[in-house]
Amino acid sequence: MQGALLWGAFFSGTVFGSFFYTLALRIVDGSFSRDPMKAMVHSSHCPECGARIHPLYLIPVAGYFLSRGKCPRCHETISPVYPVMEILYGVIAVLAAVKFGITVHAFIMYLIIGISITVAVVDIKTYTISGGLLIILGVMSLYPLLLNGRPLDNLYGLLLMSIFFLVIMFILPGSFGGGDIKYAAVLGAITGLEQSIVVLEAALISGALFGVIYAAAKGQGFRIKIPFAPFLTLGLCVSLFYGNEILLLYYRIIM
Repeated sequence: MQGALLWGAFFSGTVFGSFFYTLALRIVDGSFSRDPMKAMVHSSHCPECGARIHPLYLIPVAGYFLSRGKCPRCHETISPVYPVMEILYGVIAVLAAVKFGITVHAFIMYLIIGISITVAVVDIKTYTISGGLLIILGVMSLYPLLLNGRPLDNLYGLLLMSIFFLVIMFILPGSFGGGDIKYAAVLGAITGLEQSIVVLEAALISGALFGVIYAAAKGQGFRIKIPFAPFLTLGLCVSLFYGNEILLLYYRIIM
């Protein structure tokens, strides 16, 4: 694929990523709940002094460095997480373009992952899963359902993810929240039965590794609470980009 197309995909990804991350922050601060439409279209402003940010500084990634990471008015430091998240979304767009080509399908897969990352950001900051974002993902799950023409496969994926987390919650009360179950169920509906196994495995392995390292660093034991949506989102990315290769490897081992 030509480099210019990949750079175009990267820049487009950062533009959408800037919107997604800002949306996550507005869900966290409650402005989205108060007025969803205003929260989605309201111009960006400095969180400290409230000054409107000049359009030049809203250019993804570059704007942060042009402003030297500070508000031009109050000179308060702007979190470097902003450009990091924009770069992350740009990389996801490039991966989608490489995997699926410059197609509508690639764009829809990017949007699904983008919204999923937004769910993860909200969960990291609030330990809650946004119901509004889950509804959007639920609607978008109709696309892969119509694409593969096997609605039962998507239903089985939903049931597998739901039942698994319900059983774990029954065995280990408080290990997961109701929002985690709903989010996992939606991802199961998006990926289908076989790929939901890849999502689940990647999420559990990455979550367990992070949990062990985090608990050891904090010295608070293994009952420490961590948000699980980021690991489910990671599992979704692994499934969409490398799921077929992973399943093929499993089949070769089993056969």
